[in-house]
Amino acid sequence: MLSFVPDGLKLPAAAACGGLMVGAALIVVNAIWWLPAAKEEGRVAERAAALQRSMDLIKQRGVTNEAVGRLSDGDLCRKLGGQWVRDAGTCE
Repeated sequence: MLSFVPDGLKLPAAAACGGLMVGAALIVVNAIWWLPAAKEEGRVAERAAALQRSMDLIKQRGVTNEAVGRLSDGDLCRKLGGQWVRDAGTCE
């Protein structure tokens, strides 16, 4: 069938064709399985990082709430920039 191709080119031509076939197969495998799996892994990692950040913020907010809860009315008024009127019990 390929008698017109010189013997010295048959092996390199076969190797090149084989390489092209393997390359095409890897491109298909990458497009169908590897790339979508990598994208999903990225989504999962991003969701986990966002969840961890949310949990850290909630913990930090709990500490802040506890500290604010320990403040007296006068201290809270001063922290917010007001002036506590002790006799009236109000913040101005």
